[in-house]
Amino acid sequence: MTTENDNWSLYPYHPVTALPPLFAIVIFGLGATLIYLSFFKHRWTKFGIMMTWASSVWVAGFICRSISIYDQQNVGMFIAQFVLVLMGPPLYAAAEYFILGRLFAYLPYHTPIHPGRVLSTFFMLSVIVESLTANGAANSSGTGRSESQIKNGLACLKAALIIQTCIEVFFFSLVALLEHRCRRAKKFPQNVRMVCYTLYVTSFMMFVRCIIRTIEGFNAAACNRNAPDYDGYCGYISRHEWCLYLFEIANITVFVMLLTVFHPGRYLPRDTNVFLDPVDGQTERVGPGFSSADARPLWMTIIDPFNFHGILTGRGMVMRQFWDEPQPVYERGSDIPLKRRSRSRSTDGQSLVK
Repeated sequence: MTTENDNWSLYPYHPVTALPPLFAIVIFGLGATLIYLSFFKHRWTKFGIMMTWASSVWVAGFICRSISIYDQQNVGMFIAQFVLVLMGPPLYAAAEYFILGRLFAYLPYHTPIHPGRVLSTFFMLSVIVESLTANGAANSSGTGRSESQIKNGLACLKAALIIQTCIEVFFFSLVALLEHRCRRAKKFPQNVRMVCYTLYVTSFMMFVRCIIRTIEGFNAAACNRNAPDYDGYCGYISRHEWCLYLFEIANITVFVMLLTVFHPGRYLPRDTNVFLDPVDGQTERVGPGFSSADARPLWMTIIDPFNFHGILTGRGMVMRQFWDEPQPVYERGSDIPLKRRSRSRSTDGQSLVK
């Protein structure tokens, strides 16, 4: 904490006043663009809700940080900006999980997990991360905290960051597995390739952020709080603002830019019942959806999305492989709801959409 002319600050450095409002404007602009792309152009409503939620949290964090910089003795505002800025990236990560679920639904014959449970599985893990992050950030920042509160806060923060790092490694591995199966089948179309490459980059960026935050958390936990010069901060990362802006704020801002420029709605259909023909790897068809194909009860797919029970018992995944059956061709860009479309059989036995 800085001290000058009997004035003290909650920050261990002189924070830059221009950057928080600048990033608030940038994220607000990206969020507005994503609203247009998600709700109106591509109609990826759920994805748009996730990105809007995350952007709102981050914009609020930058606004709070701007206010906190001008009133550096305001403990409540300092904690608010710390918590909100820290919570933004995990919320953005949830959008990645949604994209991966759509990608698995688009390629159901390659998925290692129930596509409809990708988001729910990662979301439950994210809830744990968010809860630990919020609790840890609130108790390990600011003044007036007891030693036990600080220790518990740092423990929660470290646990959240470690879990988030493991989640990103797991996420990256699922994308790599999907690409491997596509290449093994010798069908890796351009739209699928673009989505995979985008997820690789965004996942790596999130991973870097998690690593830096984890190092910061462990440095804070190793502090000697009985030292006469202890001011609440330990380690190079927490004492230098450029680390925050480079590895967290700028890094995740580019993450949001990538999902804006390479919006998944450009490459994947918005309906989860649409899948890519496994034979030619080009034709999009309308199927019954993976939920109707998986014969397991709903509760089983939620608690066991990878079907570990089937693997351990040797039963495998009991499902109807609808992608091997004649299915109607999907007309990209049509506004007619899939469930209302009439179907007819062509002379070659293929089902067509009128």
